Amino acid sequence: MRKQKDMMWKGILEQLFEDFLTFIHPELGDSLDLAKGYEFLNKELIQEFPSSGGKIEQKIVDKLVKLHNKAGHQILLHLEVQEKYSKDFSKRMYAYFNRLYDKYKMSIVAYAILTEANEIRRAGIFGIKYMGTKLSYQYNTFKLALQDDDYIINHANPFALVVLIAKAPLLKKGSKNRLEFDQRLLAYKLRIVKLIAERRLSPYKERAIMNFLFYYTDFEFSETKAKFDLEVNLLTNKNTRNMITFEEILMEEAEMTGFSKGERKGIKKGKLEAKENEVYRLITKLNFSNDQIADYMDISLSFVKKVRAKLKAETVIQ
Repeated sequence: MRKQKDMMWKGILEQLFEDFLTFIHPELGDSLDLAKGYEFLNKELIQEFPSSGGKIEQKIVDKLVKLHNKAGHQILLHLEVQEKYSKDFSKRMYAYFNRLYDKYKMSIVAYAILTEANEIRRAGIFGIKYMGTKLSYQYNTFKLALQDDDYIINHANPFALVVLIAKAPLLKKGSKNRLEFDQRLLAYKLRIVKLIAERRLSPYKERAIMNFLFYYTDFEFSETKAKFDLEVNLLTNKNTRNMITFEEILMEEAEMTGFSKGERKGIKKGKLEAKENEVYRLITKLNFSNDQIADYMDISLSFVKKVRAKLKAETVIQ
């Protein structure tokens, strides 16, 4: 689940990057010359990181972006998404800064996006002080749990909707059980769907935010997920199966990171199995007809019939 959320964050930060800049740090956004473009330095390796055991490791920053400011200089924006608090996080942020500055020799703006589901304030500071020698490194922090819901809902920036979606796990705190959480999450997500529709966003931004909404926080029960899908279809008059699937995101990630042909084949197999499992669920749990499943999942009727026949054969054998 954590890997899925990390991937979703990295994707949305690229897809809505300019909106992210103007929402999270308007002063920074105003200082930049975005007309000159910007470059995502994905998979930037921070070499020669000694671990506690003395072994040399390679670390990868979450996001590193090269931009131009209006004064004509290049700068770096370093972003880290941190779901779980760790005592050495500030030390790691300083280590990243130190090595990035040594390599690029340019100004660096660093941000930690803290997604943990509590309201504990975290200081974005790393310091060393001993016998008259001292060092202090400070970076920006943006903690989701501390953002005011009313302010976010009424904010015109599309990235405000991403923040609202990412706050959904906080609903567990006031829920008595899994079923109540699902009911609260269902109402919360449907409210966001209505907000997305009201904003009249470009198709590209709408698709990116809807994908983030669908996959960032999962329902506990498949029946709630099915109800959500059907409600979204009614609200938007669009088939939710046209949304990009998480398996497709994995496939894109696999291709970008140079996975072997065999590994990509394995991911495709997993995608097919996931589709079959969804058909199984609609047959056994919701008693959908073949036509209903084909329409709901936007797949061929022949595929549904094949899966139903396979299920029937397995039942006979048992």
